[in-house]
Amino acid sequence: MKFKYTALFIVIAGMLLSSCKDDKTVFENPYDGGKAPLGIITNAQQIPVPAAGYAGTEVTITATGLVQHKGSLKFMFNGQEAEIVDVTETGIKVKVPGKASSGVTSFVVNGQLVFGPVFTVLGKVTIDPTYVAINGTNGPVNRAFVLPDNNIILLGGFTNYNNHGAVRELRRIVRTFPNGTWDRSYLSGTASNGTLSSMATLNGWSYIAGGFSGYAQRGDISNITRISAGGVIDTMQVTTYTLKTKNVPRFNGGVAGYIRSLYSFGGKLVATGDFTYYVKRRYNINSYKYQDSTAIDSSEVRQLVRFHETGELDSTWRYDLNAIGYKGKKGKSWAGGNGRLFSLMHDDGKLLCYGQFNRFDDVAAGYIVRLNPNGTIDPTFTPGTGANDYIDHVSYSPELNKYIAVGRFRSFNGKESRNVVLLNYDGTVDQTFAPKAFVGGAPYFVKLLKDGLAVVGGDFKSYDGVVRNGFLILDKTGNLAEGYNTTGNVVGSQAKFNDIFETTSADGKRALLIMGQFNVFDNKPINNIIRVVLE
Repeated sequence: MKFKYTALFIVIAGMLLSSCKDDKTVFENPYDGGKAPLGIITNAQQIPVPAAGYAGTEVTITATGLVQHKGSLKFMFNGQEAEIVDVTETGIKVKVPGKASSGVTSFVVNGQLVFGPVFTVLGKVTIDPTYVAINGTNGPVNRAFVLPDNNIILLGGFTNYNNHGAVRELRRIVRTFPNGTWDRSYLSGTASNGTLSSMATLNGWSYIAGGFSGYAQRGDISNITRISAGGVIDTMQVTTYTLKTKNVPRFNGGVAGYIRSLYSFGGKLVATGDFTYYVKRRYNINSYKYQDSTAIDSSEVRQLVRFHETGELDSTWRYDLNAIGYKGKKGKSWAGGNGRLFSLMHDDGKLLCYGQFNRFDDVAAGYIVRLNPNGTIDPTFTPGTGANDYIDHVSYSPELNKYIAVGRFRSFNGKESRNVVLLNYDGTVDQTFAPKAFVGGAPYFVKLLKDGLAVVGGDFKSYDGVVRNGFLILDKTGNLAEGYNTTGNVVGSQAKFNDIFETTSADGKRALLIMGQFNVFDNKPINNIIRVVLE
Protein backbone atom coordinates (compact mmCIF):
# COMPACT_ATOMS: atom_id res chain seq x y z
CA MET A 1 0.00 0.00 0.00
CA LYS A 2 2.86 2.33 0.83
CA PHE A 3 4.24 2.07 -2.72
CA LYS A 4 0.81 2.76 -4.27
CA TYR A 5 0.37 6.03 -2.36
CA THR A 6 3.93 7.13 -3.20
CA ALA A 7 3.34 6.57 -6.90
CA LEU A 8 0.06 8.46 -6.77
CA PHE A 9 1.78 11.44 -5.12
CA ILE A 10 4.46 11.52 -7.85
CA VAL A 11 1.82 11.53 -10.61
CA ILE A 12 -0.12 14.41 -9.03
CA ALA A 13 3.04 16.45 -8.46
CA GLY A 14 4.04 15.96 -12.07
CA MET A 15 0.66 17.16 -13.29
CA LEU A 16 0.93 20.31 -11.16
CA LEU A 17 4.42 21.10 -12.42
CA SER A 18 3.43 20.66 -16.06
CA SER A 19 0.39 22.90 -15.62
CA CYS A 20 2.62 25.58 -14.05
CA LYS A 21 4.94 25.45 -17.04
CA ASP A 22 2.12 25.71 -19.55
CA ASP A 23 0.14 28.48 -17.77
CA LYS A 24 2.47 31.46 -17.35
CA THR A 25 0.73 34.49 -15.77
CA VAL A 26 2.36 37.89 -16.23
CA PHE A 27 1.48 40.52 -13.57
CA GLU A 28 1.54 44.27 -14.08
CA ASN A 29 4.37 46.22 -12.42
CA PRO A 30 2.60 48.10 -9.59
CA TYR A 31 5.12 50.94 -9.89
CA ASP A 32 4.60 51.56 -13.61
CA GLY A 33 3.30 55.07 -14.25
CA GLY A 34 4.75 56.45 -11.03
CA LYS A 35 6.56 59.77 -11.01
CA ALA A 36 10.29 59.68 -11.60
CA PRO A 37 12.56 60.71 -8.71
CA LEU A 38 13.10 64.46 -8.62
CA GLY A 39 16.84 64.22 -8.16
CA ILE A 40 16.81 66.99 -5.54
CA ILE A 41 19.32 66.34 -2.78
CA THR A 42 19.45 68.41 0.41
CA ASN A 43 20.42 67.94 4.03
CA ALA A 44 17.41 68.38 6.29
CA GLN A 45 19.76 68.81 9.27
CA GLN A 46 21.57 71.79 7.80
CA ILE A 47 21.26 75.26 9.30
CA PRO A 48 19.73 77.78 6.87
CA VAL A 49 21.48 81.10 6.38
CA PRO A 50 20.25 82.85 8.44
CA ALA A 51 18.74 80.26 10.81
CA ALA A 52 15.91 82.61 11.79
CA GLY A 53 14.30 85.72 10.39
CA TYR A 54 11.22 87.89 10.05
CA ALA A 55 8.86 87.96 7.08
CA GLY A 56 10.71 89.37 4.08
CA THR A 57 14.10 87.98 5.14
CA GLU A 58 16.09 86.36 2.31
CA VAL A 59 17.20 82.84 3.24
CA THR A 60 19.73 80.57 1.50
CA ILE A 61 19.45 76.78 1.67
CA THR A 62 21.97 74.37 0.17
CA ALA A 63 20.63 71.78 -2.31
CA THR A 64 21.48 70.20 -5.66
CA GLY A 65 19.28 69.13 -8.56
CA LEU A 66 17.14 72.24 -8.48
CA VAL A 67 18.04 73.90 -11.78
CA GLN A 68 16.30 71.26 -13.90
CA HIS A 69 13.01 72.05 -12.10
CA LYS A 70 13.41 75.82 -12.21
CA GLY A 71 10.16 76.41 -14.09
CA SER A 72 7.95 74.32 -11.78
CA LEU A 73 9.78 74.52 -8.46
CA LYS A 74 8.04 75.88 -5.38
CA PHE A 75 9.48 76.42 -1.92
CA MET A 76 7.41 76.29 1.28
CA PHE A 77 7.90 77.55 4.82
CA ASN A 78 5.74 75.27 7.00
CA GLY A 79 3.20 74.99 4.19
CA GLN A 80 3.27 78.63 3.04
CA GLU A 81 4.67 79.30 -0.43
CA ALA A 82 7.68 81.63 -0.59
CA GLU A 83 8.99 83.94 -3.29
CA ILE A 84 12.02 82.34 -4.99
CA VAL A 85 14.79 84.89 -5.44
CA ASP A 86 17.41 82.66 -7.09
CA VAL A 87 18.07 79.03 -7.98
CA THR A 88 21.62 77.75 -8.60
CA GLU A 89 23.47 74.46 -8.93
CA THR A 90 24.26 74.56 -5.20
CA GLY A 91 21.13 75.94 -3.60
CA ILE A 92 18.17 78.27 -3.46
CA LYS A 93 17.54 81.76 -2.14
CA VAL A 94 13.99 82.52 -1.01
CA LYS A 95 12.10 85.26 0.79
CA VAL A 96 10.16 84.42 3.98
CA PRO A 97 6.44 84.96 3.17
CA GLY A 98 4.27 87.27 5.23
CA LYS A 99 2.11 84.49 6.70
CA ALA A 100 4.85 81.95 7.34
CA SER A 101 5.37 80.23 10.68
CA SER A 102 8.24 78.29 12.20
CA GLY A 103 8.60 74.71 11.04
CA VAL A 104 9.87 72.44 8.30
CA THR A 105 10.71 73.85 4.87
CA SER A 106 10.13 71.89 1.68
CA PHE A 107 10.83 71.83 -2.06
CA VAL A 108 7.73 71.06 -4.17
CA VAL A 109 7.66 70.01 -7.84
CA ASN A 110 4.31 69.03 -9.36
CA GLY A 111 3.01 67.82 -6.01
CA GLN A 112 6.14 65.90 -5.01
CA LEU A 113 7.88 67.03 -1.83
CA VAL A 114 11.47 66.98 -0.64
CA PHE A 115 11.79 68.14 2.95
CA GLY A 116 14.38 70.73 3.85
CA PRO A 117 15.67 72.05 7.17
CA VAL A 118 13.67 73.65 9.98
CA PHE A 119 13.48 77.44 9.87
CA THR A 120 12.43 79.74 12.71
CA VAL A 121 10.20 82.61 11.68
CA LEU A 122 10.54 85.52 14.09
CA GLY A 123 7.50 87.52 15.14
CA LYS A 124 5.75 89.31 17.96
CA VAL A 125 5.25 86.21 20.15
CA THR A 126 8.33 84.74 21.82
CA ILE A 127 8.94 82.34 24.69
CA ASP A 128 9.81 84.34 27.82
CA PRO A 129 13.36 83.43 28.96
CA THR A 130 12.73 85.00 32.39
CA TYR A 131 10.10 82.37 33.29
CA VAL A 132 12.02 79.61 35.05
CA ALA A 133 9.51 76.73 35.03
CA ILE A 134 11.11 75.25 31.93
CA ASN A 135 10.22 71.65 32.83
CA GLY A 136 6.56 72.39 33.39
CA THR A 137 4.32 69.74 34.94
CA ASN A 138 3.57 66.05 34.46
CA GLY A 139 -0.14 66.64 34.08
CA PRO A 140 -2.60 69.30 32.94
CA VAL A 141 -2.68 72.75 34.51
CA ASN A 142 -6.30 73.87 34.73
CA ARG A 143 -6.29 77.28 36.36
CA ALA A 144 -4.10 80.03 37.78
CA PHE A 145 -5.21 82.17 40.70
CA VAL A 146 -3.21 85.37 41.18
CA LEU A 147 -2.75 86.41 44.81
CA PRO A 148 -2.58 90.01 46.08
CA ASP A 149 1.23 89.76 46.38
CA ASN A 150 1.41 88.61 42.71
CA ASN A 151 2.34 85.07 43.67
CA ILE A 152 0.31 82.45 41.82
CA ILE A 153 -1.65 79.35 42.83
CA LEU A 154 -1.69 76.71 40.08
CA LEU A 155 -4.38 74.02 40.07
CA GLY A 156 -4.66 70.93 37.90
CA GLY A 157 -4.01 67.23 37.55
CA PHE A 158 -0.24 67.18 38.06
CA THR A 159 1.97 65.74 40.81
CA ASN A 160 5.28 67.23 39.67
CA TYR A 161 6.10 70.88 39.04
CA ASN A 162 9.36 71.86 37.34
CA ASN A 163 10.99 68.63 38.60
CA HIS A 164 9.80 69.23 42.16
CA GLY A 165 7.66 66.31 43.27
CA ALA A 166 9.70 63.32 42.12
CA VAL A 167 10.32 62.23 45.73
CA ARG A 168 7.39 63.85 47.54
CA GLU A 169 4.55 64.50 45.15
CA LEU A 170 3.06 67.97 44.77
CA ARG A 171 -0.52 66.90 44.34
CA ARG A 172 -2.54 69.15 42.06
CA ILE A 173 -1.82 72.47 43.79
CA VAL A 174 1.34 74.59 44.05
CA ARG A 175 2.18 78.18 44.85
CA THR A 176 4.81 79.91 42.73
CA PHE A 177 6.55 83.24 42.64
CA PRO A 178 5.78 85.45 39.61
CA ASN A 179 8.80 84.11 37.68
CA GLY A 180 7.63 80.50 38.07
CA THR A 181 9.88 79.49 40.98
CA TRP A 182 8.21 76.96 43.29
CA ASP A 183 7.29 78.37 46.71
CA ARG A 184 8.19 75.58 49.11
CA SER A 185 6.65 77.46 52.07
CA TYR A 186 3.14 76.57 50.88
CA LEU A 187 2.02 73.87 53.35
CA SER A 188 -0.45 71.80 51.34
CA GLY A 189 0.89 68.49 52.70
CA THR A 190 -0.19 65.55 50.57
CA ALA A 191 -2.81 67.91 49.11
CA SER A 192 -5.59 66.65 46.84
CA ASN A 193 -6.30 63.07 45.82
CA GLY A 194 -8.05 64.23 42.66
CA THR A 195 -8.09 66.94 40.01
CA LEU A 196 -8.48 70.58 41.08
CA SER A 197 -10.20 72.97 38.70
CA SER A 198 -11.00 76.25 40.44
CA MET A 199 -10.46 78.44 43.50
CA ALA A 200 -12.16 81.37 45.22
CA THR A 201 -11.44 83.40 48.35
CA LEU A 202 -13.89 84.52 51.02
CA ASN A 203 -13.20 86.19 54.37
CA GLY A 204 -9.51 85.28 54.33
CA TRP A 205 -10.03 81.62 53.41
CA SER A 206 -9.31 79.88 50.13
CA TYR A 207 -11.88 77.46 48.73
CA ILE A 208 -10.70 74.87 46.20
CA ALA A 209 -12.93 72.76 43.97
CA GLY A 210 -12.74 70.04 41.35
CA GLY A 211 -13.09 66.27 41.49
CA PHE A 212 -11.60 65.01 44.77
CA SER A 213 -12.60 63.33 48.04
CA GLY A 214 -9.55 63.97 50.22
CA TYR A 215 -7.02 66.68 51.01
CA ALA A 216 -3.91 66.41 53.20
CA GLN A 217 -5.01 62.96 54.41
CA ARG A 218 -8.44 64.26 55.39
CA GLY A 219 -11.48 62.60 53.87
CA ASP A 220 -15.16 63.53 54.11
CA ILE A 221 -14.81 65.91 51.15
CA SER A 222 -17.21 66.12 48.23
CA ASN A 223 -15.30 68.04 45.55
CA ILE A 224 -14.89 71.29 47.52
CA THR A 225 -13.12 72.26 50.74
CA ARG A 226 -11.64 75.20 52.62
CA ILE A 227 -7.93 75.83 53.21
CA SER A 228 -5.89 78.60 54.77
CA ALA A 229 -3.84 81.11 52.81
CA GLY A 230 -0.86 78.88 53.57
CA GLY A 231 -2.46 75.75 52.08
CA VAL A 232 -3.54 74.02 55.32
CA ILE A 233 -7.00 72.45 55.39
CA ASP A 234 -9.43 73.93 57.92
CA THR A 235 -10.70 71.20 60.26
CA MET A 236 -12.80 70.84 63.40
CA GLN A 237 -13.47 68.13 65.97
CA VAL A 238 -16.83 66.40 66.07
CA THR A 239 -18.22 63.96 68.61
CA THR A 240 -20.09 60.93 67.31
CA TYR A 241 -23.11 59.32 68.98
CA THR A 242 -20.77 56.83 70.70
CA LEU A 243 -18.80 59.77 72.12
CA LYS A 244 -15.76 59.28 69.91
CA THR A 245 -14.05 62.35 68.50
CA LYS A 246 -12.71 62.79 64.99
CA ASN A 247 -11.22 65.63 62.96
CA VAL A 248 -13.21 66.51 59.86
CA PRO A 249 -13.20 69.40 57.35
CA ARG A 250 -14.95 72.47 58.78
CA PHE A 251 -16.52 73.11 55.37
CA ASN A 252 -19.37 70.61 55.60
CA GLY A 253 -21.02 70.58 52.20
CA GLY A 254 -20.36 69.65 48.63
CA VAL A 255 -21.79 68.03 45.54
CA ALA A 256 -21.99 64.61 43.94
CA GLY A 257 -20.07 65.36 40.76
CA TYR A 258 -17.33 67.49 39.28
CA ILE A 259 -17.14 71.21 40.05
CA ARG A 260 -15.72 73.06 37.08
CA SER A 261 -15.89 76.66 38.30
CA LEU A 262 -16.12 78.32 41.73
CA TYR A 263 -16.85 81.97 42.49
CA SER A 264 -17.10 84.21 45.54
CA PHE A 265 -19.80 86.87 45.55
CA GLY A 266 -21.86 88.61 48.20
CA GLY A 267 -20.37 86.66 51.08
CA LYS A 268 -21.29 83.31 49.53
CA LEU A 269 -19.86 80.77 47.07
CA VAL A 270 -21.32 79.80 43.70
CA ALA A 271 -20.23 76.58 41.99
CA THR A 272 -21.06 75.22 38.53
CA GLY A 273 -20.25 71.87 36.95
CA ASP A 274 -21.37 68.32 36.24
CA PHE A 275 -23.26 67.51 39.44
CA THR A 276 -26.82 66.55 40.32
CA TYR A 277 -26.86 66.54 44.14
CA TYR A 278 -25.83 68.73 47.04
CA VAL A 279 -24.47 66.64 49.94
CA LYS A 280 -23.89 67.31 53.64
CA ARG A 281 -22.50 64.99 56.32
CA ARG A 282 -24.01 64.24 59.72
CA TYR A 283 -21.71 62.88 62.39
CA ASN A 284 -23.93 62.67 65.50
CA ILE A 285 -27.04 60.79 64.45
CA ASN A 286 -28.96 59.65 67.53
CA SER A 287 -28.98 55.96 66.58
CA TYR A 288 -26.78 52.93 67.17
CA LYS A 289 -27.65 51.82 63.65
CA TYR A 290 -25.05 54.23 62.20
CA GLN A 291 -22.54 53.77 65.06
CA ASP A 292 -19.43 55.77 64.06
CA SER A 293 -20.11 55.90 60.33
CA THR A 294 -21.07 59.14 58.64
CA ALA A 295 -24.51 59.74 57.22
CA ILE A 296 -24.83 61.86 54.08
CA ASP A 297 -27.89 63.97 53.41
CA SER A 298 -28.58 64.63 49.74
CA SER A 299 -30.68 67.23 47.97
CA GLU A 300 -31.36 67.33 44.24
CA VAL A 301 -29.30 70.25 42.90
CA ARG A 302 -28.32 70.39 39.23
CA GLN A 303 -25.28 72.11 37.69
CA LEU A 304 -25.45 75.31 39.78
CA VAL A 305 -25.34 75.71 43.56
CA ARG A 306 -24.74 78.43 46.13
CA PHE A 307 -23.07 77.67 49.46
CA HIS A 308 -22.81 79.57 52.70
CA GLU A 309 -19.17 79.93 53.76
CA THR A 310 -19.17 76.81 55.96
CA GLY A 311 -20.85 74.60 53.35
CA GLU A 312 -24.58 74.85 54.03
CA LEU A 313 -26.83 74.95 50.98
CA ASP A 314 -28.30 78.37 50.25
CA SER A 315 -31.88 77.35 49.54
CA THR A 316 -32.84 80.92 48.59
CA TRP A 317 -30.86 80.68 45.33
CA ARG A 318 -32.25 78.68 42.38
CA TYR A 319 -34.06 76.30 44.72
CA ASP A 320 -37.71 75.36 45.18
CA LEU A 321 -38.43 74.34 48.78
CA ASN A 322 -41.81 72.83 47.85
CA ALA A 323 -40.82 70.79 44.78
CA ILE A 324 -40.57 67.03 45.27
CA GLY A 325 -36.92 66.02 45.07
CA TYR A 326 -34.60 63.20 46.13
CA LYS A 327 -36.42 60.16 47.55
CA GLY A 328 -39.68 62.07 47.63
CA LYS A 329 -38.42 64.74 50.01
CA LYS A 330 -39.43 68.33 49.50
CA GLY A 331 -36.87 70.63 47.93
CA LYS A 332 -34.88 70.60 44.74
CA SER A 333 -33.12 73.05 42.43
CA TRP A 334 -34.45 74.60 39.28
CA ALA A 335 -33.94 72.57 36.10
CA GLY A 336 -30.81 74.25 34.74
CA GLY A 337 -29.50 73.11 31.36
CA ASN A 338 -30.36 69.90 29.52
CA GLY A 339 -26.67 69.35 28.67
CA ARG A 340 -23.19 70.11 30.00
CA LEU A 341 -22.74 73.62 31.38
CA PHE A 342 -19.73 75.94 31.61
CA SER A 343 -19.71 79.41 33.12
CA LEU A 344 -18.00 82.71 33.88
CA MET A 345 -18.96 85.30 36.50
CA HIS A 346 -18.93 89.08 36.22
CA ASP A 347 -17.83 91.40 39.00
CA ASP A 348 -21.48 92.34 39.59
CA GLY A 349 -22.44 88.70 40.21
CA LYS A 350 -24.09 88.02 36.86
CA LEU A 351 -23.29 84.53 35.61
CA LEU A 352 -22.89 83.67 31.93
CA CYS A 353 -23.69 80.00 31.28
CA TYR A 354 -22.93 78.21 28.02
CA GLY A 355 -22.14 74.76 26.71
CA GLN A 356 -24.11 71.81 25.38
CA PHE A 357 -27.69 72.71 26.30
CA ASN A 358 -30.50 74.03 24.11
CA ARG A 359 -32.93 74.42 27.01
CA PHE A 360 -32.36 76.12 30.35
CA ASP A 361 -34.86 76.16 33.23
CA ASP A 362 -37.29 74.54 30.77
CA VAL A 363 -37.00 77.47 28.35
CA ALA A 364 -35.42 77.31 24.87
CA ALA A 365 -31.81 78.52 24.92
CA GLY A 366 -29.29 78.48 22.08
CA TYR A 367 -26.45 77.03 24.14
CA ILE A 368 -25.98 80.31 26.04
CA VAL A 369 -27.83 82.24 28.76
CA ARG A 370 -27.00 84.84 31.39
CA LEU A 371 -28.28 84.84 34.96
CA ASN A 372 -28.87 87.67 37.37
CA PRO A 373 -27.11 87.53 40.77
CA ASN A 374 -30.33 86.08 42.24
CA GLY A 375 -30.18 83.14 39.80
CA THR A 376 -33.00 84.17 37.47
CA ILE A 377 -32.51 84.49 33.71
CA ASP A 378 -31.30 87.97 32.74
CA PRO A 379 -33.74 89.40 30.14
CA THR A 380 -31.24 92.12 29.13
CA PHE A 381 -29.04 89.44 27.54
CA THR A 382 -30.64 88.91 24.13
CA PRO A 383 -28.71 86.45 21.91
CA GLY A 384 -31.83 85.57 19.93
CA THR A 385 -31.73 81.93 18.87
CA GLY A 386 -28.09 81.76 19.94
CA ALA A 387 -25.73 79.19 18.48
CA ASN A 388 -26.82 76.25 16.33
CA ASP A 389 -24.42 73.83 18.07
CA TYR A 390 -22.20 73.48 21.13
CA ILE A 391 -20.31 76.47 22.53
CA ASP A 392 -17.07 75.15 23.99
CA HIS A 393 -15.56 78.28 25.52
CA VAL A 394 -16.39 81.93 26.14
CA SER A 395 -14.08 84.73 27.25
CA TYR A 396 -15.11 88.16 28.46
CA SER A 397 -13.08 91.37 28.40
CA PRO A 398 -14.21 93.99 30.93
CA GLU A 399 -12.07 96.56 29.12
CA LEU A 400 -14.00 96.00 25.87
CA ASN A 401 -17.27 94.92 27.52
CA LYS A 402 -17.54 92.12 24.96
CA TYR A 403 -17.62 88.33 24.84
CA ILE A 404 -15.97 86.04 22.33
CA ALA A 405 -17.24 82.47 21.93
CA VAL A 406 -15.80 79.45 20.11
CA GLY A 407 -17.14 75.99 19.44
CA ARG A 408 -18.72 73.65 16.95
CA PHE A 409 -21.47 76.05 15.85
CA ARG A 410 -21.74 77.40 12.29
CA SER A 411 -24.22 80.20 12.91
CA PHE A 412 -25.37 82.49 15.69
CA ASN A 413 -28.86 83.98 15.89
CA GLY A 414 -29.52 82.69 12.40
CA LYS A 415 -26.51 84.34 10.76
CA GLU A 416 -23.39 82.57 9.55
CA SER A 417 -20.58 82.64 12.08
CA ARG A 418 -18.16 79.78 11.61
CA ASN A 419 -16.87 78.50 14.96
CA VAL A 420 -16.20 81.99 16.38
CA VAL A 421 -18.46 84.91 17.26
CA LEU A 422 -17.89 88.26 18.97
CA LEU A 423 -20.80 89.40 21.14
CA ASN A 424 -21.72 92.71 22.65
CA TYR A 425 -22.54 92.74 26.37
CA ASP A 426 -26.25 92.48 25.56
CA GLY A 427 -25.71 89.25 23.59
CA THR A 428 -26.07 90.72 20.10
CA VAL A 429 -23.48 89.88 17.45
CA ASP A 430 -20.71 92.40 16.78
CA GLN A 431 -20.77 92.53 12.98
CA THR A 432 -17.31 94.14 12.75
CA PHE A 433 -15.80 90.73 13.52
CA ALA A 434 -15.87 88.35 10.55
CA PRO A 435 -14.39 84.90 11.26
CA LYS A 436 -12.76 82.87 8.50
CA ALA A 437 -12.73 79.12 7.85
CA PHE A 438 -11.02 76.61 10.11
CA VAL A 439 -9.81 73.44 8.36
CA GLY A 440 -8.89 70.10 9.91
CA GLY A 441 -10.62 70.70 13.23
CA ALA A 442 -12.27 73.35 15.36
CA PRO A 443 -11.41 75.88 18.09
CA TYR A 444 -12.17 74.83 21.67
CA PHE A 445 -10.55 77.59 23.74
CA VAL A 446 -10.37 81.37 23.45
CA LYS A 447 -9.03 84.27 25.51
CA LEU A 448 -10.03 87.84 24.66
CA LEU A 449 -7.19 90.21 25.56
CA LYS A 450 -7.52 93.79 26.75
CA ASP A 451 -6.58 95.26 23.37
CA GLY A 452 -9.00 93.11 21.38
CA LEU A 453 -6.60 90.38 20.27
CA ALA A 454 -8.02 86.87 20.74
CA VAL A 455 -5.86 83.83 21.52
CA VAL A 456 -7.41 80.62 20.16
CA GLY A 457 -6.57 76.97 20.81
CA GLY A 458 -8.00 73.81 19.25
CA ASP A 459 -7.32 70.86 16.97
CA PHE A 460 -7.51 72.78 13.69
CA LYS A 461 -4.75 72.65 11.05
CA SER A 462 -5.29 75.94 9.25
CA TYR A 463 -7.26 79.18 9.37
CA ASP A 464 -8.19 81.24 6.32
CA GLY A 465 -5.89 79.04 4.23
CA VAL A 466 -2.86 79.64 6.47
CA VAL A 467 -1.20 76.77 8.37
CA ARG A 468 -1.88 77.21 12.11
CA ASN A 469 -1.58 73.93 13.98
CA GLY A 470 -3.74 74.32 17.06
CA PHE A 471 -2.80 77.90 18.01
CA LEU A 472 -3.50 81.32 16.55
CA ILE A 473 -4.10 84.95 17.46
CA LEU A 474 -6.87 86.96 15.80
CA ASP A 475 -7.22 90.72 15.49
CA LYS A 476 -10.39 92.74 16.15
CA THR A 477 -11.77 91.97 12.69
CA GLY A 478 -11.34 88.18 12.76
CA ASN A 479 -8.21 88.11 10.61
CA LEU A 480 -4.91 86.60 11.67
CA ALA A 481 -3.14 89.31 13.67
CA GLU A 482 -0.13 90.44 11.64
CA GLY A 483 3.15 89.33 13.17
CA TYR A 484 1.51 87.31 15.97
CA ASN A 485 1.18 83.99 14.12
CA THR A 486 4.76 82.94 13.43
CA THR A 487 5.02 80.34 16.19
CA GLY A 488 5.32 76.71 15.17
CA ASN A 489 3.25 73.67 16.10
CA VAL A 490 1.44 73.19 19.39
CA VAL A 491 0.78 69.54 20.26
CA GLY A 492 -1.54 68.45 23.05
CA SER A 493 -5.17 67.85 23.94
CA GLN A 494 -8.07 68.86 21.74
CA ALA A 495 -8.37 72.34 23.28
CA LYS A 496 -4.63 72.68 24.05
CA PHE A 497 -5.27 75.43 26.61
CA ASN A 498 -7.34 75.62 29.81
CA ASP A 499 -6.47 79.10 31.05
CA ILE A 500 -4.55 82.21 29.98
CA PHE A 501 -4.00 85.39 31.92
CA GLU A 502 -2.30 88.62 31.01
CA THR A 503 0.80 89.50 33.00
CA THR A 504 4.29 90.94 32.50
CA SER A 505 7.73 89.42 32.13
CA ALA A 506 10.52 90.03 34.66
CA ASP A 507 11.76 92.92 32.52
CA GLY A 508 8.31 94.54 32.34
CA LYS A 509 7.17 93.39 28.90
CA ARG A 510 3.60 92.41 28.11
CA ALA A 511 3.23 88.66 28.56
CA LEU A 512 0.74 85.78 28.71
CA LEU A 513 0.87 82.84 31.11
CA ILE A 514 -0.58 79.95 29.11
CA MET A 515 -1.75 76.77 30.85
CA GLY A 516 -3.34 73.59 29.61
CA GLN A 517 -2.49 70.12 28.38
CA PHE A 518 0.28 70.25 25.78
CA ASN A 519 3.80 68.88 25.38
CA VAL A 520 5.02 70.88 22.38
CA PHE A 521 4.84 74.65 21.93
CA ASP A 522 6.48 76.41 18.99
CA ASN A 523 8.08 73.09 17.97
CA LYS A 524 9.81 72.85 21.38
CA PRO A 525 9.16 70.39 24.23
CA ILE A 526 7.07 72.38 26.72
CA ASN A 527 4.91 70.69 29.35
CA ASN A 528 1.53 72.26 30.12
CA ILE A 529 2.62 75.76 31.16
CA ILE A 530 4.58 78.53 29.46
CA ARG A 531 4.92 82.29 29.53
CA VAL A 532 5.23 84.15 26.24
CA VAL A 533 6.08 87.77 25.57
CA LEU A 534 3.95 89.87 23.21
CA GLU A 535 5.89 92.60 21.45
